[in-house]
Order: sequence, then C-alpha cells, then structure tokens
Amino acid sequence: MEQSSFFKKTAVLTVSNVLTGTLTFIYTIFLSREMGAAGMGLYQLVTPVFALFLCITGGGITVTLSKIAAEKKASGKLHELYKTVKIMCMFELVWSLMVTLFLIILSKVIANNILSDSRTVLGIIAFCPALIIISLSSVFKGTYYGLQRILEPAIIDVIEKAIRIIMIFPLMALVKNMNLGIEYTTAAAMLVVSIGEIFSFILFFISYKIYIKNHPARGICKSNRELVVSVLRLAIPLALNGILSTIFSMILTLLIPKRLMAGGVSYNEAISLLGKLEGMTLTILFYPAIILNAVCTVLIPSISEAVTSGKDYIINHRTNIAIKVASIVGFSSTVLILTRGGDIGIFFYKDSYVGYLLSLLSIPLPIVYIQIISFSILNGLGRQGSLLINSTLTSISDVIFIYIFLGIPTLAVKGYALNFLLSALFSIGLNFSVIRKSFKFKLDYMNCIVIPCLCAFSQYALTSLLFSSITNVPLIIVLYYLTYFILYLPFYFIAYKNKNIPNFTRKAS
Repeated sequence: MEQSSFFKKTAVLTVSNVLTGTLTFIYTIFLSREMGAAGMGLYQLVTPVFALFLCITGGGITVTLSKIAAEKKASGKLHELYKTVKIMCMFELVWSLMVTLFLIILSKVIANNILSDSRTVLGIIAFCPALIIISLSSVFKGTYYGLQRILEPAIIDVIEKAIRIIMIFPLMALVKNMNLGIEYTTAAAMLVVSIGEIFSFILFFISYKIYIKNHPARGICKSNRELVVSVLRLAIPLALNGILSTIFSMILTLLIPKRLMAGGVSYNEAISLLGKLEGMTLTILFYPAIILNAVCTVLIPSISEAVTSGKDYIINHRTNIAIKVASIVGFSSTVLILTRGGDIGIFFYKDSYVGYLLSLLSIPLPIVYIQIISFSILNGLGRQGSLLINSTLTSISDVIFIYIFLGIPTLAVKGYALNFLLSALFSIGLNFSVIRKSFKFKLDYMNCIVIPCLCAFSQYALTSLLFSSITNVPLIIVLYYLTYFILYLPFYFIAYKNKNIPNFTRKAS
C-alpha cells in the first residue's frame, strides 16, 4: 500500500475511533442515569461474562480473517477467500449456537455460584443473541480490514453505537413503566447490545454481498477442512490470550465488592461502588485514551515497519514519540480531573462521589497512559510472547493488590487508587525491560517526562488563577486542555527545529 493511502485509511480509523468512543461514552452516561449506581454495579458484574464467552465464540477471528484476506487478495485467490468467509460463517453459527445454549443452561449456576447475585441471570440471557451475531460479524469485519476496505466497518461501527443510544430510552422507559426490578434494567441494557449488533450484522452482510458482486472470482481452491484449519490455527492462540485476559478481568470485578465487604462495607454499597468505579469513573478517566489509541494506530505500524527494515534509530525515535504523546495526554488530563473532578462527576453522572473518585484516581493517570503505550510498543516490536507474559503478570499483581488493599478498612476505595498506581508501575517495569532488550532504547526524559510535567504544573497555576469561577463544564474542559497545549507549543517547535535522530545499534535478541 502506498504511504498516502496508508495515512488516509489510518485517518478514517482514527476518526472512527473517536466517534465510536464518544458515542460509547455518551451511551454509558445515559445508561448510568437510567440505571443508577446499583444497576451499573450489576451491569459491571455481567459484562465480564459477556466478554469471556465472546472470546470463546469468536476470539481472534477478526485479526485472523484480516491476515488471511490480505494474503488471498495479494495472491489473487478471491474465490478461496469467499469460500473461507462462507465456511467460517457456517462454523461460527454452529459453534456460537452450541456455546450459547450451554451458557443459557448454566446461567443460574454462573449467576448464583460465580457472580454471587441471582439478579444477573436475566442479564446473562439477554446478551446471548449478541454472542452469535458478533461472532458472525467478526468474520466480515476481519475480511474488510484484510481487503483494505476501511470505510465500511468504520461507518457500521458508528451506526451500531448510535442505535444503542436510540434504543436504550424506550427499553428503560418500558421497564420503569412496568415497575420492574433492577435485574430487568440490567437485562434491558444487555439487550440493547444485541439489538445494535443485529443492525451491524445486516449492514455487514449487505455490504459484503455488494462487494463480491462487483469483484467476482472463479477457480479452484482448497477443501473446506483445509480452509477451516488454516483459520483456527491462527485464531485459537489469539482467542486463548483474550480468554485469559478476560478471566482476570472477571476475577477483579468479582473481587472488588467482596474485598470492600471484608473491609466493613455492605453488599449493596459495594455493588454501587463497583458501578461508580468501573461503570462511571474509569469511563471518564480513559476517555482521553481514545486520542492515545488513535495516535497509536499511526505510530505502532510504523514501528513494525522500522523493525522489519532494521532501522533502530527510527524505532527509538518513534517509541519516544509514542511515550511523549501518552505523557502529554496524561499530564494535561490529570490537572483537569484533579482540580475539577467534582464538577465533572456531577455534570456527567449527577454524582458528587464520582467526582471524588475521579480526583483520587487522576494522579497516576500519566503512568497508566504510559503503561498502555508500552504494551502497544511491544506489539509493534513483534514481542507478542512477552506481551502475553507481562499482561498476565500485571493481571496477577492487580488481583494481589486489590485483595490486600481493599480489605483494609482505613483504605477501602483508596486501596483501589493505590493498586491503580502500583500495578501500572510494575507493568511499565516489565515492559520496558523487554523493550531495552529488543534494541538500544534511550528514553528522552526531557521531552517525554520533564517538559510535559512542567507544563502541567504551569497549567495548574494558570487555570486555578484564571478559571476557578467558571462553572460551565464543557467550557472548563476546553479551556484546561487549550491552556496546556498553548504552554506546550513553544517546546514542540523547539524540539521540531532541533530534531536529531541518533543512530543506535541494535542489540541481539
């Protein structure tokens, strides 16, 4: 692909990420207002189960079909690709139906014995249709990415998120009018996911039919068995990675209320706090990471290209750019959330305690963002084995820290903040030890850490002085970020003018 074409398609993905991320954020706000903290707590109990079974039914299919589609297109074997898509759709339909039936049968066991809350049964059953539909859609989505048709999945993703927002209101209104319990609001929220995915699948199917009509192919191809095996050989390791990560996520979600209860908090309070933490607070804290992920869409593939060509000085330069972006977004967001977290919590969720949690968790944000970038750098360097090991060790550390800190009555929710910091530091240590072994990495401390931090201190002083009387939250957000980037702009131009990429020698792996 030509470089201009690559950046155009990356730009489309970037805009799509921002749009879908914003729509997801808006959806979460609406959901929290309709369901309340306790409802969001139940919703957070159910979502890891959904994610786990989604990995079982269709984990790794999108990435695998993307790779296979790219190879088939390059070799002109479109007939073989079309047959692969057809067979995998049939396979996913049968497999996801089997898994879904198994899940429905065990739904009460999972709700009572694993989630320890019988009210989650309806939520588990409600997301079952989505398991089947998403598994089928993942085949088409991966095929489109492999064919370098970026626009269609981007538009469909935006439409699917918009449908969720549209459908949540009548369903929640129906539940309220019928005076049904909190378990029905959780089920309605999960049912909205299924409805959105139905529309997504229909659009993918129609779009794919139009594509194959305009790009007919003939010729012989491999047997059905060979095609399925070639897909599963790539997809199963990716699915196992996703399953492992999701299991740890589920353990953490279940552990948080249990450890809060061990510290003296009642069950209902613990569930409400879980909803405020994971359903509300983290949604705001990680919203700026949409920009971070969008930038990585450009940077990480370029790191992979530099690795392939052996240009270590470029790897070092682009790695520093990625860390710098994480640092800038992290520090600027920390000052905003730390100083105006209360206003933000009330504005978005009408909850002052969410504002307290935001301020509490905002301090480690630059470190957490650098942690996110470090995993992406490992991916770009082709260190998937190390990435799996380090993410597993990080998840284990999360479980240990949460178990210890949340059970201490004097810490309670502050223990979650302590884990937020310590887990990120531990993860960064693991990841950068691997990065340094991959090539002679040299961190530009001045531009990546010192200057973004100094700009944050200046931002704090100026915004506290100039904007303390402003109460309009959207205006506050704009002014705070604008102040930071105005302060950072001179350093950017100085760094750009004096840009010097040193030539580093690669270390043997």
